[in-house]
Amino acid sequence: METFKGIVSLYVNVRMDSPSVNAPKSKVLLPGSEVEISHAIVGEEYLDSNIWYVLTNHCFVWSKAIYTTSEVPVIDKKILVTADDIGIVDEIDYGAQIALREGWINSIAVLVNRPDDKEEEYLKNFCQKLKDYPNPHAENSLYKTTHIGLHFTITSGQPLSDWSRVWLLVDSQHNFLDFRKFDRNFEKPDYVEQVKMEFLAQYEKFKRVFGREPDHLTSHHDVLTFNHPLFSFMQNWSREKGIPLRNHRFLPSSKRFWYDTIALMNVDLPSIKKMNSWESSFGPFTSEGAEHTIVDHYGPIPPFGITCYEEIVSKKQKSLNEWLKDFLISKDSRREIVIHLIKSGFRSQRDFVQAYKPLKETYPGIEIKYFDGRVAEYLSLQKKTFWNSDPWLSLQNRC
Repeated sequence: METFKGIVSLYVNVRMDSPSVNAPKSKVLLPGSEVEISHAIVGEEYLDSNIWYVLTNHCFVWSKAIYTTSEVPVIDKKILVTADDIGIVDEIDYGAQIALREGWINSIAVLVNRPDDKEEEYLKNFCQKLKDYPNPHAENSLYKTTHIGLHFTITSGQPLSDWSRVWLLVDSQHNFLDFRKFDRNFEKPDYVEQVKMEFLAQYEKFKRVFGREPDHLTSHHDVLTFNHPLFSFMQNWSREKGIPLRNHRFLPSSKRFWYDTIALMNVDLPSIKKMNSWESSFGPFTSEGAEHTIVDHYGPIPPFGITCYEEIVSKKQKSLNEWLKDFLISKDSRREIVIHLIKSGFRSQRDFVQAYKPLKETYPGIEIKYFDGRVAEYLSLQKKTFWNSDPWLSLQNRC
């Protein structure tokens, strides 16, 4: 990758974690010394400039203290902070509404197959709340400034299509099959055609409810990364529509190991390398204003019940800080981070399991035992994040 030589013209501190005069410093550079620059980004404004150089040693230096003979490209950094699984659980949706209003998130991924909502009143009411509430950080409503994406599912709840037309995808109760049932059969043409049918039903309902195209596409349990036919379908469809698709490279290695060895004994998940080759065969995603996103989860999801929220929140904050620095020192212009939140007075995993027991029957496919982890993510956002504490790094409006 291209780098740029720079000569230090003023005594200047090298900042470690972020492009800010308040960030920890590693050393002082002396006038006349050389630095190697990777790229430039917008950071905290100091004196008459808010442009900072990212050095190849992954540190930050105020640009006005460095002389260069070449123009260093400024990479405009955009962050999508997406609350997943919206549309099914009232407390999750309420937490997302608060997070949007407070500026903690700027994106949601919506499941549109809510049970007992045949007239679509619940989702339309949710949409109307976004239209009615002004974004406190912009001139428009939350509806116009929020990325609203379709979270396609064939592993939770029931289909929107008549079950008899997608019978390969459902069990005897007409619920979608548990994602652990996702086997090699889903590569067969009949299965793929039924998945496509259900996808289009969910897509059309999304447009009816929200009155616009999805701003991005995702899939519950990431099932559209599980085999080549479904992966290909979604890649082709997203390019045709010019709608960004959540990048397959976000899947953590620990999650893939769990999928491969425990949950999906009958499925040999394609490697990231293999999916990279699949994606490259489609060519670049060139739609104006749309990019595929690079995704990470916001901190570790505890596998067991949380006994100390303070400790978990601290771990999530640390993970977030590391993620954000990695993004800033990279040459990526846009990344997405996925949030699983809930606004609830419950703290015990046992209380969640008991209180949401009916949900297990009406909408199987959302892991209730992890709801305490959702509380931790909500509390972590509430505590402090870079984008609501540093004025130079704010969440971007909807593209």
